[in-house]
Amino acid sequence: MTRLSVITLTWNHLDYTKKAVKSLIPLLKENDEWIFIDNNSTDGTQKYLEALQLPCKKTLFLSEKNISISQGYNIGLKKSKGKFVFIWDNDLEIVMPKTLTHMIGVFKEKPNAGIVQPMINNIVGKTRLCENSEQLPNRLIFVGVKRTRHYPMCPSAAWLISRRCVDSVGKFDERFDEYGILDFDFAKRVLMDGYDIISDGFMWVRHHGSITAKDYLKPEMLERMQKKFNLKYGYACLGDPGIPKGSTRR
Repeated sequence: MTRLSVITLTWNHLDYTKKAVKSLIPLLKENDEWIFIDNNSTDGTQKYLEALQLPCKKTLFLSEKNISISQGYNIGLKKSKGKFVFIWDNDLEIVMPKTLTHMIGVFKEKPNAGIVQPMINNIVGKTRLCENSEQLPNRLIFVGVKRTRHYPMCPSAAWLISRRCVDSVGKFDERFDEYGILDFDFAKRVLMDGYDIISDGFMWVRHHGSITAKDYLKPEMLERMQKKFNLKYGYACLGDPGIPKGSTRR
């Protein structure tokens, strides 16, 4: 059986992609697979991916048109066969050589885990924010969400997801077709399905800081995605006058 399905989305920024790939390769095994979804890169990324030699199976999806992040992730999930799915963004870099084996071990220690994520820098959310390995809390941190909270602040960079969780929760919601919120939505559904999300306080991954998103991210995108999220879950927001301001419902 395939142990691990790595899913990486790319759109230009070849130099960062090379760093992300080079750092992860030593951690891979022969029975793993790496699925690349390229969003019509024009900087040589596609040629690099085509020529790339890996110690495991490689699958390429080279899009000829612009697709959303949620669509890209779903293409990867559909093609994946691993016991675990590893969302590995192209602006990340492995620092600690036992990252994957340690994170997989968390699932054995915590069988109800749906997602295990390492600590990381340049990211939203106190439950996994860490600037370097010397600041690691050295403990497992459970990510929870209160009933009245809109979403768990849980960006998808370096998510390790169990196949059982993927099969239960399903695909990413493609209504979130711009940057932001799609991973918070998926995380919320993981928690609503009864799985735990755990930050592995023993492992740290370097994040170069949403490199691709900076090319096109605008404040109004996040506002649109937040509005879609609120409408989906019944939270009071602009365009949803049927719910009193300040109140919530699922």
